[in-house]
Amino acid sequence: MKRINLLVLLISLIANSSFAQVSNHKIIGVWQVDSPNLADAWLSNYRFFKDGTFKYTFNQYDDRGRIREAKGTYTLKDGTLTVIIKTRTEFIGGDLVGGGAGFQKEELVLDGGKPIEVKQKIIEPIVFNIEWFIKKGVRGFKIQNNTYYLISTDPHKEEN
Repeated sequence: MKRINLLVLLISLIANSSFAQVSNHKIIGVWQVDSPNLADAWLSNYRFFKDGTFKYTFNQYDDRGRIREAKGTYTLKDGTLTVIIKTRTEFIGGDLVGGGAGFQKEELVLDGGKPIEVKQKIIEPIVFNIEWFIKKGVRGFKIQNNTYYLISTDPHKEEN
């Protein structure tokens, strides 16, 4: 009897873990906000990895922002994406200088600084309703007020 209970438990665990992998499978990759095209820098983007972790990188065209990325874990279930931010990378120091006229949007930009990893003090789930779509053959999703397009199914692609 104990063997049967153990077997049922093992089958249940395998089935549940397989279901989690299948349901998360469609989000694994690189998803960029507002555009399915890459330019000379990344717009804000998510990278969802197979192991249940993610990295959110802020817009690389923002030459003044001190927070550059957030890392944590995620789950995807039905129409809900839940993320938990564990750390963030931000720049300390540096100077405001004049931006380059022609390739930087802003007239004042942050130059220099040192990146540091900061542990989150508040570690709480952030829940988003997620809507999937395919537009002109490109997969995407909408959360809150943003639209993200699949750039690559390999979340390690061109990672900095």
